This record gives sequence, structure tokens and C-alpha cells, in this order.
Amino acid sequence: MWNKFKNFLPPWMGLLFGLVLCCLITPFFSEQPWHVFKVLVSSAFQSKYDFGLTLYYVTCLIFTGLSFAIPLRAGLFHIGSEGQLTLSAMVAACLAATSFFKIDSVFMNISFVFLITLISGAFAALIIALFKYFRGSHEVVIAIMLNFIFSALSLWVTVNYFQNPNSQNPESALIPENLQIFINDPLKIYFEKSPVSLFFVFAVVCCLILFLIERKTTWLQKINAYGKNRHASRRHGFSELQILMTAMGLAGFFSACAALTEIFGNSMQYKIGFSPMFGFLGIAVSLLARQNFLGILFSAFLMAALHKGASDLDLETQYLTRDFSKVLQAVIIFSVAGSYYAFNYFSKKRNKS
Repeated sequence: MWNKFKNFLPPWMGLLFGLVLCCLITPFFSEQPWHVFKVLVSSAFQSKYDFGLTLYYVTCLIFTGLSFAIPLRAGLFHIGSEGQLTLSAMVAACLAATSFFKIDSVFMNISFVFLITLISGAFAALIIALFKYFRGSHEVVIAIMLNFIFSALSLWVTVNYFQNPNSQNPESALIPENLQIFINDPLKIYFEKSPVSLFFVFAVVCCLILFLIERKTTWLQKINAYGKNRHASRRHGFSELQILMTAMGLAGFFSACAALTEIFGNSMQYKIGFSPMFGFLGIAVSLLARQNFLGILFSAFLMAALHKGASDLDLETQYLTRDFSKVLQAVIIFSVAGSYYAFNYFSKKRNKS
């Protein structure tokens, strides 16, 4: 019985501990912990628009959760989603805004923009795999450096070549109206023009497909086997380069999907700093779900609801601002990650006794 709970309890106990810790901090800001907790858990359900905004967060967090979960199955701690979705968002917005592909067909234009965007995200992630394989570099170090590089590159390209002439903010021009195909999709209309779009359906379908692929084929099982024992995988003839590139290529692909969700499903342009750290929140989403593809659906919804509530604290409280959401995110990520160590430590002591 303990072995079953040992695999399930750590992330959720870490989440609970992080929430309690954040609420205990609030008296130092002259706020009532119960009021803050109530805002955090109820803000996502106050109206159709609020729930639609939460589903938009869910969509992005599903994609970034998958972007972290798949490399982790291969033993890679991938923290480069933030940089990859930033680069991909810039590529998507700039290609669409300038009508780079001189084709009359809207479908072909959209297809080419989507294809190049997904390739750019995958390529950005493959850099990590190549450094890992050929140079033995640690993926965390390479990902951190690339996050800064991609952020700076996106800012430089946008401001110097694709700056919106009608705005002084660092952002690209709006994509043409004929390419704004998700601006009136059924989900957006139902949820009162909130940022949610049909990308939410695509995110759910991706989780279901990956779940079925894992159960019915050996493709993802090779990645799992490599992550658990790479030396044994080499002896069985598994290609290490192929596994690394597959895992990181899929990670970049899903990071680019999060970028497309923002550009074509929400803002219709690239804005500097549009992401409230979706890439890092995806880490907590994946850890909560134990890298289970169906579990990511539920953990993404939970994290999205908490993020929505934390963002509303500046409206519902007197002293807390939306910056507190960053504190909440950091505490939850550290709590969830630390819970694994704590449970393993106490489990070992229990076995010794």
C-alpha cells in the first residue's frame, strides 16, 4: 500500500505545502490568509470570460508540460521551453505580419507559417540535444544560455525590423485579418471573446495521442528505457543520438504550439514579455502529473486556476499585486521538486528501521 502512495503523494503534498506557505506569508503584507486562499481557488470560475482565460492558460501549460515531460522521460531536465516559445512566437508573428509567403490561398499561408514556426521551435530544442551528445554539455546550462539568447534575438528582430508602426511598445504589427482564423472560433465566442481558442482542443488531443502511442507502440518506451538506464539502452543497440533528438525535437514542437496559441489564438501579434513564465510553470505541471500524459491535463488545469487567481490578487486585495503570482509559482515549483527528495529520504529511513 505504501509503494502505491509513495509515487502519488509527493507532488500533491508539495503543492499543498506550497499553497499553505504562500498563504502564511500574506499576514506580513497585512492580508488575511483565508481571503487570499479564497481568491486563488475561486477566481477562475467567476464568469465565462474568467473560465475562458483559465482554459487559455491550461492550453499553454499543457504544451509546456509536455515539452518538459518528454525529455524528462529520457533523463533530461529541460528548462528551455521559455526561450523556445519566445523564439517561435516571434517567428510566427513576423512571418504572418509581413505576408512572407506571397500566396493567395489563406490555407497555404497559414500552413507555411505554422510549419516554419514548428520547425523553428524544434530546431531551437535540438541545439540542446546536439550539445549534449557531441560535447557532453549539461542540458540545464545550455538551455539557460539559449533562453537568454532567444529572448535577446526576438527583441532585436522585432524592434529593428518588424516593429508595430502604430505603437511605441516593443511589439510586432498585427497579422493580416485574413489570417486571423481563430478570432471567431466557437470556443472564443462561447467564452465571451476570452483568449481561449480551438488550440485547447488540439492540446487535449495531443495528450490523448501520446497516451495511446505509449500504450500501443514501443516508440516512447525506448525513450523511457534510455532515461532509466542509458548504459543498458546502448548495449541493446538503441541509438542515443536518435533518442535525444526525438525527445528534444518533440519538446521544441510543443513549445512552438504554445507560441502559436498566443499569436493566432489570442493577441494576433508578438509582444515582448507576453509569457508569464509558461515554460517554467510547465515544469510544475509535469512533475505534478508524474509525466503521465493524461495527468498533465488535470495538473495543467489546477496550475492554470492558481495562476489566474494569483494574477487577480491586485484587484481583490489591498496590498498584494500580480507580482505575487511569481512568488507563488516559485514556491510551488520548489515545493513540488523538494517533495520528491523529502519522500525518498523518509522512505529510506523507514526501510532501514
